[in-house]
Amino acid sequence: MGRIRINVKVFATLRRFFPDYDPEKGIDVTIEEGATFEHLIQSLHLPPNEASVILVNGLSKKMTDRIMDGDQINIFAPMGGG
Repeated sequence: MGRIRINVKVFATLRRFFPDYDPEKGIDVTIEEGATFEHLIQSLHLPPNEASVILVNGLSKKMTDRIMDGDQINIFAPMGGG
């Protein structure tokens, strides 16, 4: 299998995992073709329970969905409230 390139942006409390994070640029990532969002979360060393809302090119995705070359991925912590 080949490798694909994506760009990842993290929001809110997830930024603490990337001390030099630049919100304008995000993080350029190269990952195995066919990888899922679950694989991506693991490779970024993010706790799965804190990185549970994923938008790709503006659309909500599940952890089991596959990543495509060139995707713009936004990862959010779960929202709370009441």
